[in-house]
Amino acid sequence: MLMFKFTLAASAAAALLFPLPVAAEEPMMKLAGMLRCAAVYQVTSERAPKESEAQLTAGRHFLQYYMIMLALAENKPDDKFDAKTLKTLFEAENAIANSDAVLARVEGKTDVFAADIATCAGFRERQPELFASADRTIDTMAKAQASN
Repeated sequence: MLMFKFTLAASAAAALLFPLPVAAEEPMMKLAGMLRCAAVYQVTSERAPKESEAQLTAGRHFLQYYMIMLALAENKPDDKFDAKTLKTLFEAENAIANSDAVLARVEGKTDVFAADIATCAGFRERQPELFASADRTIDTMAKAQASN
């Protein structure tokens, strides 16, 4: 499932490059936020019960954020910030989010990502066209994947 998510996200990112609506936030801050959101939703998806609504929702949100941040990274080729660099940064952020979840569990906390998820929801509310575009791309790619 994880490999499918990464393949789908990477393939769909190219489709988002041109129709990507203008971002309201400073691009690097937005990219940092997208990294955290993708990592939080990835960890949440991995820890949720299999095939549960929580896992499916978190997995969908992971794909949205991962695709959007890939598109943001590739949007300005002159900044030398490419998909490979982004993948490395995502892996680091994912490890941090995973550690946060482990530490929270040890400390008996249950809502470790509540603040992050609220911030991520804010991104979606401020950029509805961007996330709608990501959703259409995810749906198209999933249909193509299912027909193969």
